[in-house]
Amino acid sequence: MADAFSIVAGTVGLLDVCFRIGNYLYDAKTGAIRVDEDIEALSHQIEAIQSVTRSIKSVFDNDLAHIPDTLPKNFNGTQSLWAEIAENVTSCQATLAELFALIKLIVGKEHPTVLSKLDGLRRYLRKQAKEDEFGALRSRLSDYHHALQTLLTSVNIVITKNVQSTSDRSFAQISDEIRHFRVSLESQIASLRTSTTSSAKATVRLSFCIGNAHADEPQLRRTLELAEEVIPVASPNVYFEVPQSARSIFTGRRSELARLAESLLPPKSSHQLHHQKRFVIFGLGGSGKTELCRKFAQENRHCFWGIFWVDASSDDSATQSLVRVARAANIEPPTEFSAKSWLANASSPWLLVIDSADNLREPIERYIPEGELGCVIVTTRDPALRTIGMPGPNYLLFTELNDEEANDLLLRAADEPAPYTSTVRHLASEITKKLGRLPLALVHAGKAIVTGICRMHDYLTSFDDHWDRVRAVRSRRGSSAQIQEDAYTIIYSTYEIMYRGLVTRMSPASEDALDLLKVFSFFHHENIRIDIFIQAAINPEAERNQRAKEAEDERLSHVDMRPKYWAESLVSMGRRCYLFLVQLGVRSVLPPVLRLTDSGHFDKYRLQTALQELSQMSLITHSRATDSYSMHPLIHTWVRERPESIAEQAVWCQAAATTLAQSILLPPLANTEADEDFRRDLLPHVDHVRKCGGTIQNRIASNQQRRRRPWPLLRPQMDRTRTLQYAKFAFIYAQCGLWHDAENLLTMVFDFLSKVNGMQDPLTIRVSLFLVVIYRQLDKLQDAAALQDRVLGACIALKGEDDLRTLEVTDALGVIRWQQGRFREADTLHERAFKGFAKVKGLHDPDTLRAKGNIGRILTKNCEYDEAIKIHLETTAELTQLLGPSHQDTLSAMDDLAMSYLERSTGSATAGEDLPRAHAIILDVVERRKKKLGRDHPLTLWANANLARVENARGLCSEAESRFRAGLTVAERILGPTHIGTLYGKTYLGYVLLCQERYLEAERLLVGVVKAFQESRPNHPDQVVTMSFLLKCYVALGQDGDAAKTRESMEQSLKAIGGSGHPREKVLFDVTTKNEKRRQIDQR
Repeated sequence: MADAFSIVAGTVGLLDVCFRIGNYLYDAKTGAIRVDEDIEALSHQIEAIQSVTRSIKSVFDNDLAHIPDTLPKNFNGTQSLWAEIAENVTSCQATLAELFALIKLIVGKEHPTVLSKLDGLRRYLRKQAKEDEFGALRSRLSDYHHALQTLLTSVNIVITKNVQSTSDRSFAQISDEIRHFRVSLESQIASLRTSTTSSAKATVRLSFCIGNAHADEPQLRRTLELAEEVIPVASPNVYFEVPQSARSIFTGRRSELARLAESLLPPKSSHQLHHQKRFVIFGLGGSGKTELCRKFAQENRHCFWGIFWVDASSDDSATQSLVRVARAANIEPPTEFSAKSWLANASSPWLLVIDSADNLREPIERYIPEGELGCVIVTTRDPALRTIGMPGPNYLLFTELNDEEANDLLLRAADEPAPYTSTVRHLASEITKKLGRLPLALVHAGKAIVTGICRMHDYLTSFDDHWDRVRAVRSRRGSSAQIQEDAYTIIYSTYEIMYRGLVTRMSPASEDALDLLKVFSFFHHENIRIDIFIQAAINPEAERNQRAKEAEDERLSHVDMRPKYWAESLVSMGRRCYLFLVQLGVRSVLPPVLRLTDSGHFDKYRLQTALQELSQMSLITHSRATDSYSMHPLIHTWVRERPESIAEQAVWCQAAATTLAQSILLPPLANTEADEDFRRDLLPHVDHVRKCGGTIQNRIASNQQRRRRPWPLLRPQMDRTRTLQYAKFAFIYAQCGLWHDAENLLTMVFDFLSKVNGMQDPLTIRVSLFLVVIYRQLDKLQDAAALQDRVLGACIALKGEDDLRTLEVTDALGVIRWQQGRFREADTLHERAFKGFAKVKGLHDPDTLRAKGNIGRILTKNCEYDEAIKIHLETTAELTQLLGPSHQDTLSAMDDLAMSYLERSTGSATAGEDLPRAHAIILDVVERRKKKLGRDHPLTLWANANLARVENARGLCSEAESRFRAGLTVAERILGPTHIGTLYGKTYLGYVLLCQERYLEAERLLVGVVKAFQESRPNHPDQVVTMSFLLKCYVALGQDGDAAKTRESMEQSLKAIGGSGHPREKVLFDVTTKNEKRRQIDQR
């Protein structure tokens, strides 16, 4: 007999087995039903994937494949997203194939529907065996669904942004759509992030079951990263040109921000602005006006298509800020006027902040664009400017913070741990009261505390120690109203504490930081790029190598072996001695941090350490977006004026000028687009350092006049260093279109070099060629020709006609003669240059090819079209191979070729072939120049005018007229109404009107052009062309008296420029005679 324990144990075991079998049978019964339910749920999941896949195909087809003109731009913007979609689709297809095979295994080879309970039980048992695999595949399928949805939303955001500027929908509609997409994307990213974790677990389970690890998690993470990169794009804001963001410790001013929003933001019921809105913020410097504008711009970025910033601390800086706006919009040439015109015609709301408008000579209205969709905020210390706002109280008077806000700002700047004790709050209150609760002073007080220069409890003692020195310096500089003197003395005293803190550290980094701070103070206070300092250190070595190479090339290529006369040798020796003596007194004024090490390398880490010292004390601010630095205008002024000696100021001003000059490399060393952008960014700094230098010289002169026995006033002497500096600054001005400034500097350089080195010196010749280019841009053709004649004579006398420099000057003079209409002289000069270049450099050198192309121009003017076309075809092909299809020399050759085809087509049997060729070539030139130079660049406008001429010749008169009128609108704004390019466009617009028999309109236009030529450049060749068109108008209108006078004027002009007997003269008058005969026949 079994014991009781065995019975009980056996009974329990039996009951347990029965219980488990019963549960299993119950699960089997209901499981058969659950198999069908799972398959039904899976079918819904597959339908969802089908839906998102159809949406993806629709977006790709409709928004990309059907818009070929915008395909490259849009596709490049979404290329990585489309690639990721393709990978997810492929993986999803593979997962579905696996799932389909598993479903067929579970269902069996029998009929797909359940035929009996036993059949359902078999399916349940098969599914239970594959449960982990089935669940993992469904989970992965769900992940791909989420991934595809997320990527589709990302693509929609990018595409919507791409079409924002060309869409017919309003800014408000696009803004709402983008915000909707952003909300969806953020939700989908959160869901996908959760799926990534669960997918990893499912992959582990699946890997355990079938021994195969899938790479789902990395793919999902890659999708997640791409989607997160789109989030910042998910804003209707396209341009956010704000120099730096608001400080992270920004405190208070909520009521002022609300006031700005109420005045400037569109009401929620309507997103359309119907008039320009302006708001003025005025008050003491350092009261936080600029910081408030930065905060407002950040918080309301989504409400504006573009937010732009103008530094109005001076007229020059305001102009350059608008130039940067034009550059950001890729408008060429980037000018103040092109930027304002672009904003005035914008179709979406924009915000323009005009900051620090305190000392403008010009009315501030000059810098405010037109445009009903614009909002303008002006910050200033001048209360009188509040009248430029809208009617009503649309201005704010900025004073100090209230007590609580001031205390919070100081404690946050000092990084005091919260919660604050009563003692700390009391100390903060005492400090803020002493500093007038001015935000800028509080920030720097906090920095002095957090960096350990002083502590909270002894800050006021340190402040009082520096008060007397600051007041003494300001009294020497002169003071303004008492309230301003007290306010700025407070602020400057906080700077003095920081400055003395750097001095007392006596570490290499702090010494470098002080030197950099002084150099910074003579630059413009914004956009101080770090590569300015790096290039200033390493460029001199590159320039020395280039000079050595040029000297060697000159020696090897010099073909004039004529020995020098003894007088020439004596003069040359004297010049070398003079230059040697001058350079004895020249030493580098660069601070040590910007010099090369003994091993010839630049210590970039040392520079970055010094910059970090200044940034940590908030003396400078770093912008990550542009990798540049800026200074608050008050800090900028204080550091510059802090030295008690004018001589010390002069030293640091020269150090800043030397740094800028050494950072500039001239072609051929620096000839890329990035180099051009870098040089454009230097313009405000060049302007500022030259202005400071002028101020220092005036102070020195004033001090000398006050002396009883004034010392001899030593003006800055021209030497090699200063000459190179001026030449480089002139290059900056010329590149930015400031031709008059470039002319002034380069004239001094040329005068010095011509006296010291002589006219035959290679550097003098190079400078003269540069000066000639500037003269041509300023329409000073007579000055350009006279200078080139002078240089050419010297070169021929001393080096011979076959010297490379002589040939270069010869070809340049030929271009001037061609512009003057003196074609015979131009032809002689170009032939001489071509033969000389071919002899020395060969037939395939770019200089040789340029001279050859210039000969082709002359042939076209002489109506020798076949020979001209042959030359232009050859030069175009070779320049394309040597320089590339988009190089300016190549495009100029193509332009000349197209015009030769056009001229040959007139009255020729080849017109049917020539005109399509001309059209294809000049259209290519226009498109390449638009892409490389911009739509509004003078060279693009010139090519556009030539394209319009070809269109008119092909009978497309309306298209030609529209193109001319659009181009002239830009040309008159950029070049001026009497520029030769503008007059050229007006002349051929008149011809288009003439071809449409709109004689009265053509007459009015052409009479004005002829008058402009007579006043600005009489007897110019283009004036003769204009008069020939006007003559045709008079003949067509039957105005015989006017026709006779015009014919007589044409003959006189042709005689004056040496064109009598020219083949083109016969063409002009033959056409006129035909018109007269036709009119006589009509009258009969």
